[in-house]
Amino acid sequence: MSRPRSFLRVAAVAVLMGGALALAGCGVRGPLEPPPDSALGQPGPDGKMPKDTGPVKPNKPFILDPLL
Repeated sequence: MSRPRSFLRVAAVAVLMGGALALAGCGVRGPLEPPPDSALGQPGPDGKMPKDTGPVKPNKPFILDPLL
């Protein structure tokens, strides 16, 4: 009788871990957006938005990228 309960417990843990891993993979590629009150978030004296000169990361594909 304890065998089905242990199976359900293992299955529940597996589903929770799978969900946690799926959420950990969420994200957006690209530079971070500046906060609205920062100097980059407001137009300059000429009315134009300043350029973001942040670091550019090279695109290094991961072996599991085609699965996503």
